[in-house]
Amino acid sequence: MKNNVYSFDVFDTVLVRKWAKPTDLFLELGSILLQAELINISAEKWKNIRESAEREARSRSVSGEVTLIQIYEVLAQNLGWTSTEIEHSINAEVELEFTSLYPVKETQQKIQHLHQDGQRVIYLSDMYLSSEVIRRFLKHHQIWQEGDILYVSSEFNVNKASGKLFEISLIKEGVKASQLVHLGDNNYSDVKMPRKLGIQAQHFNETQLNRYEQILANSQDLPLKFRSLLAGTSRLCRLQNPETNPHNRVIWDTAANVIAPVLFGFVHWCLSQAQSKGIQRLYFVARDGQILLKIAQIICESWNYTIDCRYLYGSRQAWHFPAITEIGETELDWIFDPTQFLSVQSVCERVNLKPEQISEILESNGFSKDIWQKNLNNQQRSLLKQIFKQQEVIQLIIDTAATYREQAIGYFKQEGLADEIPFVIVDIGWNGRLQRSLSKLLNIADMYPAYGLYGFYFGLSRKLKAFPEDCLFAYFSDVDSPSERDNLCHRALLELFVAADHGGTIRFESQNGVFTPILRSKDNNKALEWGLLVQQSSIKHYAQIITKCIKYTDLDINALLKASEKVLKEFVLLPNLKESDVFGSFIFAEDQTENVLYELAPPYKLFDLWNLFLYARHPHHNVWLPASSKRTNYFIKLIIHSKILTITSKIRSLMSRFNKILL
Repeated sequence: MKNNVYSFDVFDTVLVRKWAKPTDLFLELGSILLQAELINISAEKWKNIRESAEREARSRSVSGEVTLIQIYEVLAQNLGWTSTEIEHSINAEVELEFTSLYPVKETQQKIQHLHQDGQRVIYLSDMYLSSEVIRRFLKHHQIWQEGDILYVSSEFNVNKASGKLFEISLIKEGVKASQLVHLGDNNYSDVKMPRKLGIQAQHFNETQLNRYEQILANSQDLPLKFRSLLAGTSRLCRLQNPETNPHNRVIWDTAANVIAPVLFGFVHWCLSQAQSKGIQRLYFVARDGQILLKIAQIICESWNYTIDCRYLYGSRQAWHFPAITEIGETELDWIFDPTQFLSVQSVCERVNLKPEQISEILESNGFSKDIWQKNLNNQQRSLLKQIFKQQEVIQLIIDTAATYREQAIGYFKQEGLADEIPFVIVDIGWNGRLQRSLSKLLNIADMYPAYGLYGFYFGLSRKLKAFPEDCLFAYFSDVDSPSERDNLCHRALLELFVAADHGGTIRFESQNGVFTPILRSKDNNKALEWGLLVQQSSIKHYAQIITKCIKYTDLDINALLKASEKVLKEFVLLPNLKESDVFGSFIFAEDQTENVLYELAPPYKLFDLWNLFLYARHPHHNVWLPASSKRTNYFIKLIIHSKILTITSKIRSLMSRFNKILL
């Protein structure tokens, strides 16, 4: 008895185009033919004519099946082409198909394993291209093996949808229907019809556009070619997912569909802005800058940007503290940044002090040693802030800062900030505090740029400056130009997108004349355990694909900004359960000292509900609420989304007013 024969549909099962929809390719073909002076109509009109010619050719065919030559004969009649022009045009379409096709990794590996096991492999395709052309495609991607057979509808004048192409393959292969195992993407032609014949048919739907890809492909406010390639790029990246673990698969796919397009748009904007402003060097500030730098390096290599892109270690603690020469409201603003958890210990850590150094002052103001590690209430925070305004504490901080400043400035000189080469720092956001501290440090060291210090940011809710010459530019969300995009800048979530694999920078040290950053930890263990490297790999893979699939001249910055907004909005506001579980479980710290960690989107429990009712208090300041809602128990979720919270909020407001009247 013969072994099973394994058959595969070709397009969108074994091979997939970089275009969102197969017919989108005709738009690019129109541009090619126009440039070759084979047509004198627009690429858009050519696309319509090409689609119409195929429909007309099929209507003339008894079987409904046609070859590419028959399609072009119809076109020749309409356009008055010679046989030579027909040949050139057909070759152009075939070559464009060839360069547009990529292997579907999962199916490619399946076929390769079947070949290794000595199994019989055949291909069935409802297609106007010849078997010779399709074989060439399969060979190029190391899929075809000598002995494989290809059955093409246009050569047999029957198709899979009718079942007749399957019947021919069964006869020629000499097997029963039950011995044929078929895989394909079309639910009718590749699944329902062969099953009617008794064939073991399996549905492959991974190449179908998912919700993010559909959003892009169907966005009428984006140019057709651009939106097709953008959606197609995300799909290509998603289909290359190497992960087997379900958690990691969600990370890879989300990066391909959301994170990578958003970050790629930002980095490309930074490079374009730098080029237009005559900037020769970009410093991507740690830790947010790690993946941004990797994207920039891919873009520069692929699209021939000559901008020098570098990594610059920095953090709130490593830059803010050395910049202190006085303690005023500006300094107190970040020292007492109102994170959910704030203790005596964490405040002292921000300015590189130990509570023991000011223990007498602390204890005389009611801060005994046993509460140094505890979260402070608002009254205690205000009192501690007053302590930090005392001259003795101020002088201690200023003296300590001076020792850190020398090392920081040495590091900046080493990294070329004093080279008199026009540069810009790049960071994710959000207030410009880091840039302000860097400006102060450069000014102290007589390294401040003559034109001022520039910064490129994903989003800015404030533009804090040390000097009037400083400039802060925002890509996605700008305080100077409010838009709906501002509501999508969930800081903790976006900082997850740019998380780095190393710990935060605490300070700088020199040894033998070399300045090195001292990190809180060598590895960002929580992020690495979560799957950070999977996210970064997907982002880098996307950058490699998009720079190959889309020409630099075809990438409109504003169109990419619009596209980024669309996919980010879907993810931030309407995450599905898998996305909510995976990304919501990410562990992060609000405070620069990283003493207390939170889940990004914790499922709400009865205790959290109680805090909401009584104090309008969430588990932490940066809860990703739509994802938390997805992860929360159904009955608690009902209460959260009911009118009860609105009523209790009104009651709290009335009670507050009543208390004020009594006081």
